[in-house]
Amino acid sequence: MSAKGVLLTIGLAIGGLAWLGYRKVKSLKAVFDNMTIAPSGIRNLKLGIKEVSFLLDFTITNPTSEAFSVSGASIASLNRIMVYKDGNFIGMATVNMGAIEIPSNGELTIKNVPFKIATESALNLLLQDNIDINKLTILAVIDVLGNEYTIEG
Repeated sequence: MSAKGVLLTIGLAIGGLAWLGYRKVKSLKAVFDNMTIAPSGIRNLKLGIKEVSFLLDFTITNPTSEAFSVSGASIASLNRIMVYKDGNFIGMATVNMGAIEIPSNGELTIKNVPFKIATESALNLLLQDNIDINKLTILAVIDVLGNEYTIEG
C-alpha cells in the first residue's frame, strides 16, 4: 500500500472514531439531563478548627429507559461533587471515579466520599433555624471526553 493509502486509511479511522465518540457524548448528554443526585448517608464526622470532615454517600438516579454505562478508556469520569444551600457554596468532594454504571430506571450509590466543609460554613448551617437536607443543591461534575457536564439534585 502506498503512503497516500496508509494516510487515507488512518484519516478515515480517526474520523470514524471521532464520529462514534460524538454520538456517544450526545447519548450520554441525553441521559445526564434527566439524572438526579441526592445525599444518602453521613458518618465519621470530625470537627476541626479550620474544617469539618466526614464521609458522605450519594445516590445518582437514572429515571430514563436507557442504561448509562461508561468504563475504561477514560471516556467519562465523575470528578467532583459540590454542595450549595440557597446559592451559597458549602463544600466539595473530589471523587475521580472512572467506571460509572447506572441501569435504566435505576440508581448508583457512591459510598464513603470524603467531604470537607469550612468550619465557618458548618457553623452557619447549624445556627440556621431549620436545616433541611432537601434544600441542599447537589452538583455532580462528570467529564466526558474533555467536556464537563453536571447532574443536579
